[in-house]
Amino acid sequence: MSGALEQVIQGEEAAVYAYGRAAPYLSGAENDRVRGGLVAHQQRVTALRAELNVQSQPQAPLGFEVPQVIDGGTARSLLGEVEARLSAQYADLAAASTGDQRREAVLIARECAVRSITWGAAPQPFPGR
Repeated sequence: MSGALEQVIQGEEAAVYAYGRAAPYLSGAENDRVRGGLVAHQQRVTALRAELNVQSQPQAPLGFEVPQVIDGGTARSLLGEVEARLSAQYADLAAASTGDQRREAVLIARECAVRSITWGAAPQPFPGR
């Protein structure tokens, strides 16, 4: 299970990076959603590291490969893609988990899937693949 958890941590770190890249290109209500998503993903990275019981977990590699963000459309596309990928990673964590961790992973997978559609990604069969 720690492999699936490590993948989710890396996915959350990628989401934090993507939200930071997209933020300058979005305004108004979308900017509010960006801030909310960024905070949620930052908090999850911290909580997941604690769950893995590794406070000094190495950061995800620098220079994530993401499409170039040049306007609001590419920003929304990036966020939709990252959220869809993260939904699938949480589904993998749910499959490798039991009990409360499994329930939490399923709820977050659903949240990420909904958020991906909100950013304009095409709906995917749950769990996102």
